[in-house]
Amino acid sequence: MGATWSQIFPPPPTLTEVNLPSQNGKVFIVTGGYSGVGFEICRILYRVGGTVYLAGRSEKKALDAIAKIKSLCTPTSPKGNIIFLPLSLDDLTTIKPAVKRFTTAETRLDVLFNNAGVSNPPRATSPQGHDLQLATNCLGPHLFTQLLLPVLRRTADATSVASVRVIWTASIVVDAFALEAGIELAELFQKDAEKSRNYLNTKVGNWFLADALASQLHYASLDLGILSGDSESSERPLLTAASPK
Repeated sequence: MGATWSQIFPPPPTLTEVNLPSQNGKVFIVTGGYSGVGFEICRILYRVGGTVYLAGRSEKKALDAIAKIKSLCTPTSPKGNIIFLPLSLDDLTTIKPAVKRFTTAETRLDVLFNNAGVSNPPRATSPQGHDLQLATNCLGPHLFTQLLLPVLRRTADATSVASVRVIWTASIVVDAFALEAGIELAELFQKDAEKSRNYLNTKVGNWFLADALASQLHYASLDLGILSGDSESSERPLLTAASPK
């Protein structure tokens, strides 16, 4: 329980928007930036001069969020930029075009925030036939990350150690309720599986994906981390600070 309580009541952060230095010249992608943690990440990075791509499937929600961010803060000089990137994580066919659109416009990517997620939605499947939560929280972000690795690697080669990162939003439910074995793989393919169990499995999956990516890269300049935050649901997990791996 110690780890769980430390997430419920995290220590004061050493890096906040108050002392965050200029991010001018750096490029970020934030999935699920309409509200919650994702919105705040977009707002903070935009304010300090970063170029932020807010990735999501709803152009209206994205443009509303962008307008709100611009109305809430005056960017530092030089000004930041915030751009909508169309992407539907539950549909794998939308991911490669989103990456192509991004890499056509940008030559670098400093941080990818895999923040978007759904929690206990009405039972549904993705266009590829997967459970909606599994598709949105794990499969889509995994493919998105893999396709962005070339630009992340190039950026890491040209920057200081550990300044290029991939951050995954997890949940406190992992510490509180995950099985000792991690994931019961059979549950992922049970059509009558409980939605709450599917959600838990996808959040455990985020931890595994982050760990597997770190093993895959063996990269001195590209760091992996976990941020425990909220998802697209009324059942929002408690928030904790980022914890680089």
